[in-house]
Amino acid sequence: MSDSLPARAYFLACDPDGGPVSRRSNAALLVRAAAVTDLVLRGNLRDQRGHAEPTAAAPTGDLLLDDLLADLRTHSPASWRALLRRGRNDTLQSLETQLSAAGLLEEGSSSILHRKVLVPADPARVRDAHAQLDHALTAPPSEVDASAAALASLAAASGAGMSRSDARRHADRLKELEKLAGPVLPALRKAVAGRRAARIAAFSGGSGG
Repeated sequence: MSDSLPARAYFLACDPDGGPVSRRSNAALLVRAAAVTDLVLRGNLRDQRGHAEPTAAAPTGDLLLDDLLADLRTHSPASWRALLRRGRNDTLQSLETQLSAAGLLEEGSSSILHRKVLVPADPARVRDAHAQLDHALTAPPSEVDASAAALASLAAASGAGMSRSDARRHADRLKELEKLAGPVLPALRKAVAGRRAARIAAFSGGSGG
């Protein structure tokens, strides 16, 4: 399960020095988008007139993905954006539980208030995730598979795992990779834009604007 797209997304969203996930709300969206995209790439989900439709493909064998697929069957049909917004925090927590059970996460202490947090048991996984991202952004397109291309596109859109400056610097390459990202990417952008608009509205209201 450490090679699933959501697991790779999780380690990409961790602090580059091997610390915990940073910007947790963004990471939750990225992990949820990566899980849904993984199901698309495996052939378990398909786009049907702008909605996610489960296929008759066999279960993936990955507990997180199969649990998500079972939930999607219950709520199908649903728009891609609705899938990203619903249950994203639960998906993040479920993934952390499974990564912890597999010995890939362990308890640590944050630098702020020294509260308990989950950190990668092996910081090399975080470095590997960023190395894979760098490869997707710089290698010849023929050497980048669909899952790596999708993850790079999702990271840029979510704001987790890739800085805005890096996203701008690699804008042309990301446009190429987007072709392999599937129907989740536009929905993720809309979800992120909606969250930003809500924060701006909340700030304006709170400041009397």
